[in-house]
Amino acid sequence: MDIINSSLETLPEAAVRKLKNNKINWFSNLSWYQNFIDTVIKVDKGAYDFLMVENQGETQVIFPVEYSVLNNGCRQLKSLTNYYSPIYQLINDAGFDVENTLLSNFFITLKTRASRWDVMRLQPMAQEDVLFLVKVLKKARIPSVSFFCFGNWYLDVNGRSFDQYLLDLKPKVRSTIGTKTKQFEKLEGAKIVIVTDEQDLVAAIKAYEDVYGLSWKNTEPYTHFIPGFIKSAEKAGALRLGVAYLHDKPIAAQIWVVSENIAYIFKVAYDEDYKQYAIGTVLTAKLMQYVIDYDKVSEVDYLQGDDAYKKNWMSNRRERWGILAFNTTTLRGNIEMLKEMSTFYFKPFWAMIKK
Repeated sequence: MDIINSSLETLPEAAVRKLKNNKINWFSNLSWYQNFIDTVIKVDKGAYDFLMVENQGETQVIFPVEYSVLNNGCRQLKSLTNYYSPIYQLINDAGFDVENTLLSNFFITLKTRASRWDVMRLQPMAQEDVLFLVKVLKKARIPSVSFFCFGNWYLDVNGRSFDQYLLDLKPKVRSTIGTKTKQFEKLEGAKIVIVTDEQDLVAAIKAYEDVYGLSWKNTEPYTHFIPGFIKSAEKAGALRLGVAYLHDKPIAAQIWVVSENIAYIFKVAYDEDYKQYAIGTVLTAKLMQYVIDYDKVSEVDYLQGDDAYKKNWMSNRRERWGILAFNTTTLRGNIEMLKEMSTFYFKPFWAMIKK
C-alpha cells in the first residue's frame, strides 16, 4: 500500500469530490478545511497533509493531519483541528472495507513512517468512531488510549413544529421565551434579521464582530477565521446568521449552519449592556423556529460543551472523545507510551494511598 501526501492545492480530483460529498459532516468538508488552512494553519506556518489511499482512481481514505513538535521534543501527528473544531473524522469508504483491512494496512504503513511521528493525537471524535478506530489501531499493532473531550448536547426534532417543540420544554423556560420575546418586540427600534445570502453579508459580519467585541468572550486569536467561515457557509447555502438590533445597533448575534438536515449552533454572543432583555434567549428562539419550521431540520446540534443553559433547549447528550496512539517503532514513541500507561494504571493506586 502507498500513502499519498497532498496539500490542499494539489488534492486529486477524486479526493475533492469526496470532500464535497454531502454525507460528510460540515466540519470535515472541503469548505471547512479550506478556511481552516487559510486562516489558521498558514497563519501559524504549520505543516499539514491530507494523507490518502487511492485505488483505481477512487480515493478510499482521507486523513487530514498536522505535524508538530512538543516542548519535550516529541513529534506529534495530530488531527487537523483546534478549539474551533467541534468534531473530526477520518474519511473512508466503509463499504469497500468491511473487514477494516484497508484501514489497518493504512495505519501499518503510516507506522513505518517513523521519521515523521512518535505519537498520534486525534480529537474530538464521535464516541462510536473512537471505539471503531481503537479496534483498527489494535489490528495494526498500534497501542492507544482514548480520552474524554467534552459533552455535546443536541435536539432530536422528531418531526415536530416549533410550537410543538416549545410545549415539550420546561414550563419556566417556555415562559421566559414567551415573555422576553414579547418584551423585546415592543421596544422601539427592535428587530431581528436572519441572514442567509450574500445581500446583507458584509453588514452581518460587521454586526457579529461588533457584538462579539462587546461580549464576555475572549478575543479571537485568528481574526480572519470567523469571517471566512461565514462566507464559506453562505456560499454553500448553509448560513443562518441571526442578528438582533436595537435602534440599528447590533446587540446579539449567532452563527448557525444548516447542512444535511442538521442545524449546527456554532457561535453565540451578546452585548452585556443589554443582558436584561435576555436577548440571547430571544435570538436563539427565533433561529430555532426558523430551522425547525422553514428548514425542516431533523436535529439541532449545540456542538461543544456542557454549559448548563444548553439543557434548556436540547433533548439529548452525547460525548466527544479522542485517541492518543503511540508509534512503537521509535524510542520516543515507546517512552511516551510507558509514561501514559503508568499514569493510567498507577493513578488509582496513588489516589488510594493519599486517602
